[in-house]
Amino acid sequence: MELHVSSVIARLRERIAVEDPDERIEGSGNPITSPQRRRAADAERMLEESAELTETQRKFDRDR
Repeated sequence: MELHVSSVIARLRERIAVEDPDERIEGSGNPITSPQRRRAADAERMLEESAELTETQRKFDRDR
């Protein structure tokens, strides 16, 4: 019985085994974010740039 259980366990391990870590594809190490989060960050940056441009324009108009 013990031999049978160990062979079943061995087959299960082979079936669910994870790939060899040395053969895995290496990524950049940066976290993966959803497209929605990336767009939100881009939109936030664009709003900040727009606010800076608006302030620059106001200073320019005031100094004229």
